[in-house]
Amino acid sequence: MSLQNEKLSSNPSLADIGTLNLEQECALINAFWPHLHLVHHDYIRDDYEAFFDFIGKTFRNLHPHASKLAIQELSGLIAIVKNLRDNRCLAQKEFIKYVKEDFSTSDCAAITRSIEVAVQIWLGIYVYSRKFSISPRNPRDSQVEWDDDQSLQGIIEAQFPGRLGKIELPDSLLDESFTAVNLKSICRLNIRWTNHIIDHLKLEGPRGQRTLSVYRHKICLINHRKDPAQNLILKDVLDEAIRTLDLLFPFGDPKTEQFLRNENVHFRTTSPLELSRAAALKESKYWRNNLAQLSRILHGPPEDVAQTLLDTRNVSQFATLWVAIFGVFLLTILFRIFTTVYSIKQYRIAIQSYELALALACQQTIKPISGFCG
Repeated sequence: MSLQNEKLSSNPSLADIGTLNLEQECALINAFWPHLHLVHHDYIRDDYEAFFDFIGKTFRNLHPHASKLAIQELSGLIAIVKNLRDNRCLAQKEFIKYVKEDFSTSDCAAITRSIEVAVQIWLGIYVYSRKFSISPRNPRDSQVEWDDDQSLQGIIEAQFPGRLGKIELPDSLLDESFTAVNLKSICRLNIRWTNHIIDHLKLEGPRGQRTLSVYRHKICLINHRKDPAQNLILKDVLDEAIRTLDLLFPFGDPKTEQFLRNENVHFRTTSPLELSRAAALKESKYWRNNLAQLSRILHGPPEDVAQTLLDTRNVSQFATLWVAIFGVFLLTILFRIFTTVYSIKQYRIAIQSYELALALACQQTIKPISGFCG
């Protein structure tokens, strides 16, 4: 089956992923990861639903700029991905010259933009060139600048500094309570799904209003990891990213499975490497800082009043707090009741005192007071 005539941007309707049938989706996956040899009867569409939605959204956003891109067909995108895989060590300016052989009618700016799009889709890394970039983006997504004298492999390796040295942090265990669902329900963290691996486990926002970004394309990490050849993303990085997803979204946990269903995210695919669950911070290298911060938030004191009131981690403290709250509430109600009853009594006494004073005044006057003494 050929994808040669499947337009990417020139026809906006094809920006919708629904325009590709099952066999075409399989062909595109095999083009990105040739080692998979995926056939349609082994293809689980749910696993790739978010990925194809990401591709469709990317090209819909790029449609107004389609004339500024060198790629107009899926075959062009596939050609660039193949060149990226085979020439990862070339500096950008040299790589552009190499790719230009396949896009002789396009200028360097259009080719550069097309390379950026291919990297964003294939690797989940938002690269850009200051001179030529046009890709619309979410301002919360991190960008990686790619200078013309740098190789793609070099700039990607620089994004994961954990490989350069172990981060010194107090070690701690990551028990079974360390899940995204608990971080959300107990610590009131918002979960933001991201298409960019650089932003995985990035924590933003003030205390009590934090947002945690989570990379949503686990299937892409697994596909990269299955590649027997060297990856542009280090295999250690891929392994750790997969383990963090398995750690935060454990298999078989009913609350996690319900949360993922509600979010329409599919993490059921397991790694063929049977990676063990991370049990301690020391087992992490690239995301150790992020996990340590999340662990401190989960096991530390509440960050705001709302979290304090809903924090059930320590049942005795939780019960004591609410008993105290209800006690104060009950005392307040009783005090107001007693105050009201006392006020009514004071009012009645005041009326009676007034009537008594009026009666005495009427008895002591020779001439009755008009309007008061009948």
